[in-house]
Amino acid sequence: MILVPGVASASSIFEHQNTTVPVEQTVDDVYVVGGDADVLGHVKGVIVVINGSLHIGSTAKIDGVVVVIGGEVNQDPGAVLGDDLYDISLDNATQNSLLLGSGIVAGLWVVQLAASLLLILVPVLIRLLGKKKIASFTERFQSVPTGRLLSAGFLSGIAIAALSLLLLVTVVGIPVLILVLLAAIIAVALGLTVISYWIGERIKWSETRPDWLKVLIGAALLAAFSNIPIIGWLLFLMAAMFSLGICTLWIAGMRKRKA
Repeated sequence: MILVPGVASASSIFEHQNTTVPVEQTVDDVYVVGGDADVLGHVKGVIVVINGSLHIGSTAKIDGVVVVIGGEVNQDPGAVLGDDLYDISLDNATQNSLLLGSGIVAGLWVVQLAASLLLILVPVLIRLLGKKKIASFTERFQSVPTGRLLSAGFLSGIAIAALSLLLLVTVVGIPVLILVLLAAIIAVALGLTVISYWIGERIKWSETRPDWLKVLIGAALLAAFSNIPIIGWLLFLMAAMFSLGICTLWIAGMRKRKA
């Protein structure tokens, strides 16, 4: 319908009943809703028939686009069409396809909304429940170089992916795979809490606010930008790599202190 002009000239035909353009008659556009159209003359612009059928006679000449929704198109030999013809039926197959497509789109939207809410709420809950432990965990990595965190997270991600593939090929390894993925999710959640705090702390308005509010602001911004197609996905992937890097260096530091 984007192809249809918003305003038609005075010589256009608007009808809600069966319409005929006789031989040797010239009009600009034809719009018919709830009726059939019989075009035998010259139509300079578009023809739109909704909930009706279109007959294009052998003497017809149509310069613009032809759009028929919910009806049939019958074209006699000799008719001249200058542009495209679109015939959209509303049979059961089309309705089922539209319903299925709408369901898939709605389902993806619900999943995206749920993921965004989790991306906001989980870091805030971790900060509230962890209190002092999470505060010290957050402060510990503020001075660590960004490149070191990203490289550590990238290597950890490759190691987790390789281990997951090895465990996936064996039935016995599937329970272990579930534990590995669960540990990776927890690590990413902890790292996202740190990243959200960093983002929220850099906003001047939140300097004197509680730590959980800083995490909330940072997580909300991170979730908002992550919903941008392609760029947002790459941003979230980078945040996940940072998160894995934070937890990897934390585990490595704990092992050194025990040794």
